[in-house]
Amino acid sequence: MIYFIIALVSGLTLTLGVAHKPILRLIAEKRAIPKIEKILFGTPNFNKSVVLETIHEVTSKRLSDNLVLDYFYKIKGLQVLDINKPINFWLKIYLTSPTKVRLNYFEQVKFYETFLNYPKFNTNHKTNTPHDHTSESYRFGSKTRTQLNEKLIAQKLA
Repeated sequence: MIYFIIALVSGLTLTLGVAHKPILRLIAEKRAIPKIEKILFGTPNFNKSVVLETIHEVTSKRLSDNLVLDYFYKIKGLQVLDINKPINFWLKIYLTSPTKVRLNYFEQVKFYETFLNYPKFNTNHKTNTPHDHTSESYRFGSKTRTQLNEKLIAQKLA
């Protein structure tokens, strides 16, 4: 009987030792995503569709929305938040975990060029409506599309 208890305890310890990181990452993802969305997009989430559309243009629509948002949350979250200051434990675990997708070099360059000053565009999100063509999110999207089209045309001509 004692050997059974020892085997059971050692089996559980080994299982938890191997599986604790993926379990911790899943819990962190569930708890951190609402907080990071609130930080990056604000309460109404008006810019979320513009960001998704822009990243799909950068990646030629080869990634799902879930993977695109994971990449965006982690990269921009690390840029916006200071990890060295006290922040939520789950948010820190989520942001420091690796992204689910890897972009190639050219996609990474386009991503960083496009979203270099992203939080600046999110300052007046409470007064904007999603269909208002004078809103910050609309201007951000059209400006980004114009920049991407110019760069893609220049690349094709070169």
